[in-house]
Amino acid sequence: MNLSLPVILIILALIAFILAAVGWSYRKTDLIAVGLALLTLSFLIARLSHLSPGTLILLLAFLAFVAAAVGWRYRKINLIATGLALFTLSYVVA
Repeated sequence: MNLSLPVILIILALIAFILAAVGWSYRKTDLIAVGLALLTLSFLIARLSHLSPGTLILLLAFLAFVAAAVGWRYRKINLIATGLALFTLSYVVA
């Protein structure tokens, strides 16, 4: 079984989603945002070989998920929703 880095990141994202589903938490860390950040990173690694507007938007989505995962807030903006919107936009642009 050949496990590449993107596959390992997707497995870690799945674990984070399962832990969030059963209610496990760690301080202010949002495990859903952690899972989304890992999932986005797995897609980002595959697309980093060529920089395009879609790749740059995906990088912004990754940063939004990381900020949400560590508990950072900006006024009333939901960073998980922002990251999901950017994630979707990256595939519309590409």
